[in-house]
Amino acid sequence: MTWFGTVSAWGAALVGAVFAFLAAVQFNAGVVPWLTMLAAALLLMGAFRTLRKMSGGLRLLCGAWGFAAAFLFGASRTMALTVVVPENAPDTIVAPLLMAAPFVALAGLALTVLHKETK
Repeated sequence: MTWFGTVSAWGAALVGAVFAFLAAVQFNAGVVPWLTMLAAALLLMGAFRTLRKMSGGLRLLCGAWGFAAAFLFGASRTMALTVVVPENAPDTIVAPLLMAAPFVALAGLALTVLHKETK
């Protein structure tokens, strides 16, 4: 179980990059997505600190995953992807993505919490 933190950190780097992309697209559309930028920054910083085995990396990563999960559960259907998804996109594509995103964050959170450090 010593690899849980590493897998969670790489997942955070990937999800953080997606959040940064969404923030850039929303910023380009004239919206300033503060929460999306905060989620991206927290996930990328937590991933960096965890992969470099720096002090507090796992704690920061755990908090970042928790913030991302709460943000996606609360805002994914209203704010997070409304600027990115075109109006004529079929619901069969968009709905599963919106439903799966918070559970990806919860999986990353679970991996971080279940990680056991060895010395």
